[in-house]
Amino acid sequence: MIYLKTYMYAPHELEFIIANLEECYDHIDKMIVCEFDIHHTGVKREFEFEDLKDRVPEHLRDKLDYHACSVYEHTARAYENEDVIHSVNQPLMRSWFTKLYNFEDDDIIISVDADEIIDKRKLPDIINQVNSNGIVRLKMRQFFYKKTYLWENKDWISPIACKYGMIHSKYPNDWRDQGSVTSDYVGCHFSWCMNVDAMIHKLDTYSHPQYRFCAKREILEDAIENKKYPFDLNIQFNIGEISVNSEILPESIRKNLL
Repeated sequence: MIYLKTYMYAPHELEFIIANLEECYDHIDKMIVCEFDIHHTGVKREFEFEDLKDRVPEHLRDKLDYHACSVYEHTARAYENEDVIHSVNQPLMRSWFTKLYNFEDDDIIISVDADEIIDKRKLPDIINQVNSNGIVRLKMRQFFYKKTYLWENKDWISPIACKYGMIHSKYPNDWRDQGSVTSDYVGCHFSWCMNVDAMIHKLDTYSHPQYRFCAKREILEDAIENKKYPFDLNIQFNIGEISVNSEILPESIRKNLL
């Protein structure tokens, strides 16, 4: 069996979940989507996917396995503590899916965050590399703010594809940053590709509280308009705009931009 797994923390991610499902549909048996009753910080949140699921195209729904996961009692309150977020809450959220299925060691798991989109043209090669090597890191192009803002010379290599038996231990584990990197680009990471309201929400709820100083509309609007990286002024941030029909974009993204 071949599984694509991810998790959703905010409604704006639904478009990426649909894009990944569309890209991978012909090559996977199931796409696993977990949603949690906490933010990364351990602060309570409401489940939202049920109110959004009708937006998933009907012809894709048979391969979508959604799980509302109540994990509040298993996690830590860490609104200001990034170390605890990364050592406790985030690994739990990324690996909770292992509690929901009886996987075989040879099952293939493609583990991505919601905004890390696989290119369907590369799926056969990913699967072949997993069958040969057991585990690979997926090299992606990095986009920032807009789906046409390519962060030049900035590869993204955190997501993985692997045989289930290669991960030790299965839980808790980030299911990231393991294995040799694919030689070719196999997808795109659409980081911070959301509206300003969603950005402000993310800065209040995600796993890097040190960046909350950027949660101001004027800072974020200026950053998008002028291609700035306000989170760390020492980071080299070279953005090149690409065409909406560029072949480096996955087809599911291109068709929604046209």
